[in-house]
Amino acid sequence: MLHMIKELPRNAEPTRKHDTARFTQCRLPVPHYEWLRYRAFNERTSMNHIVLQALESLRKQSTDVATPLALPVTPGTSGGVKFNVHLSDQMYEWLRTKAFNSRGSINQLLIAAIADYRLRQEGTL
Repeated sequence: MLHMIKELPRNAEPTRKHDTARFTQCRLPVPHYEWLRYRAFNERTSMNHIVLQALESLRKQSTDVATPLALPVTPGTSGGVKFNVHLSDQMYEWLRTKAFNSRGSINQLLIAAIADYRLRQEGTL
């Protein structure tokens, strides 16, 4: 391994595979987290899959990334549950840009997406 590093030209960085997915950590209010756990258990799917469905639904509703959303301030996130969401690079960039244009955080956008999705799904469980 060391001989490979020594053979690199100066100021050259080793090539790395381009990651197509990333994790982002969010802090969910306990009621949202428990709803996700319950829903994932009943549907026999992952919590991450449900979050991705909620984000995709929000993305379809808000087609223009430059249009800001009114993001609610959600109490209880500081004492909430940490949750890692596995996102594609494309979804992460959409979230990052949408949160910036909405003058909020990615966490606020995730919570808003889950809350909206939950309201629409309440009667289907």
